[in-house]
Amino acid sequence: MNAESIKLDGRKIRAQKTYDDAHKKLIESAVELLNNPLISHEKITISQIARHAGVSAATAYNHFPENKLDIYGSIFNLGFKDVAEELNEFLKSSPQPDKVIIKFLDTIANKVVELGNAIRIAWFEVREIQASGKWIEGEPYDVLYSLCSNYDPAIADELADEIFQMFNGATFLWLRYDSNYPVWSKYTDDWYIEKVNQIFDKATKIHK
Repeated sequence: MNAESIKLDGRKIRAQKTYDDAHKKLIESAVELLNNPLISHEKITISQIARHAGVSAATAYNHFPENKLDIYGSIFNLGFKDVAEELNEFLKSSPQPDKVIIKFLDTIANKVVELGNAIRIAWFEVREIQASGKWIEGEPYDVLYSLCSNYDPAIADELADEIFQMFNGATFLWLRYDSNYPVWSKYTDDWYIEKVNQIFDKATKIHK
């Protein structure tokens, strides 16, 4: 490798870092704005997200050429990337397989709560996100199935399906939270975290 190629590689790395940093700033800005109760999410623009992030509008449109669909897809991707990083850090301690499944579910639930209304708004565009190819790289179910296989290969299919259904059921109810309606007002962040904490024990009792 000559000096010129080293220079080019260095430029590439710096350019990618600049891009990644700007992308993260824009997503964090979008999440903050989507969680602002004083702003209607329907009125949030790319330019507004850029301004809030301290990034130029041109840069924002380069990151989000398909407007809000790109934003929503990026929220899911960045969120799951954070989950994967936390889980990988946890795996360094060589925990028991059951502890890994519990950690995986809890980490996702905590990230969902952290993202708040941003994930609620993005979730109801999930079909369009999937159709556009902007969905999460590495389907969460596949990760769950792999973890269940490590726990007990004999019941991996049934256990993964049971956990997946329970988790999505609790998540859907949390997504529908509305403080103005008695039926939906009970599905708070605390309720959601508690339900997710119970999923593994319930699922393993069914599939012993």
